[in-house]
Amino acid sequence: MTPVIKKARPFFLLLGAFLLFFLIRKIGINSIFDNILALGWRIVPIFTIGLVWYILYTLAWEQFLKRMSNKIKFWELFRIKIAGEAVNTLTPANFLGGDPLRIYMLKNNFSTTEGAASVVVDRTLHSIAILIVIIFGIIVSFITFDTLPANIKYGVPIVVLIAASFVAFIFIHQQKGLFSLFMSICKRLKIKKTFSERIINRFEELDHHIINFYKKSHKSFWIALSYHTAGRFLGMIEIYAIGRCVSDKFDLFTALVLCALAPMINAVFTFVPGALGIMEGAYSGVLYLLHLNPAIGITIQITKRLRAGCWILLGLIFLGTSGRQKAWNDELIEEV
Repeated sequence: MTPVIKKARPFFLLLGAFLLFFLIRKIGINSIFDNILALGWRIVPIFTIGLVWYILYTLAWEQFLKRMSNKIKFWELFRIKIAGEAVNTLTPANFLGGDPLRIYMLKNNFSTTEGAASVVVDRTLHSIAILIVIIFGIIVSFITFDTLPANIKYGVPIVVLIAASFVAFIFIHQQKGLFSLFMSICKRLKIKKTFSERIINRFEELDHHIINFYKKSHKSFWIALSYHTAGRFLGMIEIYAIGRCVSDKFDLFTALVLCALAPMINAVFTFVPGALGIMEGAYSGVLYLLHLNPAIGITIQITKRLRAGCWILLGLIFLGTSGRQKAWNDELIEEV
């Protein structure tokens, strides 16, 4: 993210807030408020869906780490995962902020290269799972709709093809030595002529851990990918549960379309913090095209933001307790 975009983010945040305000006024605040009230106590089990997918994501991450010489308790890994996701959500750099934090928080149990390799593979599998859900949603949508606007009919597949090609490139080269390739490209482009022996050794060790996982842990790979994919489809279940509480006409197909749409919008409008206003507008627009009440789209997104806020708060709590625990351990070591 360039410095210009970073400085412009407050403006985009304000613009998104204005768009959200305009949508609420256009659709009617009373309708949205009534929908939220309709959720009632059912919002509690809906929020627990997030707990299940975070457990699945942690189990997926654990598939890599359980091969290492050291071990980590599932609860500790879960805490690190939640803390990392909280930072991902709050920082402009997204996973470039939270993933390094995850590596840092693993230092008590694993070497830096082991931790980094696990996070790189985990992020790759998560991206593949997102593409699986998006492609599945697009196929179902294209089969269901008789006619689609030309910009959607041709534009969406092109965007997905570009994204899939990029992920495939990363995935394939991870099995050959992605970071060695990175060093080679830097040298050819004269970005950096030489690397220190320490950096070269670190990158080679990092590549070794990643290649070793792909070559020798086929079962763990498929299990981890299955966990990530199941977690992504749980996002569809969450949308369906919220929509169903509000309207009997809301179905799984609509939930699938919205679930597939969300990551594409987040990718395109990454310069708008949380895609505020953009996501609500997209959800409302899709529901309008499906002849459903657009207010349901805003209700779904507001509920999802409330759920995300709860998990961000929990992640910050975990991050704070982790910092205090580290300070306490360091103090004990000094005393000894």
